[in-house]
Amino acid sequence: MKIATTSPLFARHPLEKAFQIASSLGYDGIELWGGRPHAYAYDMTPERIDQILRLKERYRVDIPIYLPEVTSYPYNVSSPDPVEREETVVYLKRGLEVARALGIPRVLINSGHAGFGTTRRENMKNIRSVFLPVVAHAEKVGVDIIIEALTPMESNTIFLLDDLVELIEDLNSDRVKSMLDTVTPLINYEPYYEHFEKLGDKLDYIHFVDSNGIDQTHMGIGTGVLDMRELLDLIRRYHYDGWLSIELLSCGAREPEIYAGREIRALRRLLSELE
Repeated sequence: MKIATTSPLFARHPLEKAFQIASSLGYDGIELWGGRPHAYAYDMTPERIDQILRLKERYRVDIPIYLPEVTSYPYNVSSPDPVEREETVVYLKRGLEVARALGIPRVLINSGHAGFGTTRRENMKNIRSVFLPVVAHAEKVGVDIIIEALTPMESNTIFLLDDLVELIEDLNSDRVKSMLDTVTPLINYEPYYEHFEKLGDKLDYIHFVDSNGIDQTHMGIGTGVLDMRELLDLIRRYHYDGWLSIELLSCGAREPEIYAGREIRALRRLLSELE
């Protein structure tokens, strides 16, 4: 398995600093945040794309996934507003083109929150109206879409595993895949094994983080309530051999190197114990 950190951990730092630290700590990759100041899709001029390609080469750190920002204003896959949804489609298509230009094989998309006072039937209709043209564009440019289920604190649309499976089946594309965030099943009271059995080869990526067992908070390995060693063993038993990304977010705003270093050492210890 390959280990990644995520550039939102370095949101208050230049992108090159994120690559420097990831390389020095021995990470195989770094998730690329599609927000400013790192890689907002509409900032990705040919010059900026070339800069990031040079960072990949200089620091020998891969980018396994691109992260367009769709969990808050102004882009939202689940929005009841047709104008906002159409702008989201255009934005996500641009994100797919950015990923292709940077040699990134995956783009992560989640459904966001539709707002209260909405209905599941209407929300799912709206979500499909966004995903269908975006998926068609993914097929055109040759980049995979990874759909992530969130917690109910973050989304009232796609948060349960069966919601995710249903959407993937409806979209019916080889370019549509999914992932496991290790916080989500715990908060949703769902068995981890079901994600491997229901998603099968569609499970293409993992966020490996600890949890407080209460909400969507992502915690460092060994600092929450999850038995991370046993969870990693379960992941291995299902023959997953892809990316494990340590998705810590704002906790390292001032000193991301401390958190990134702690996490890769903790994960390596777990991996060595299971050898």
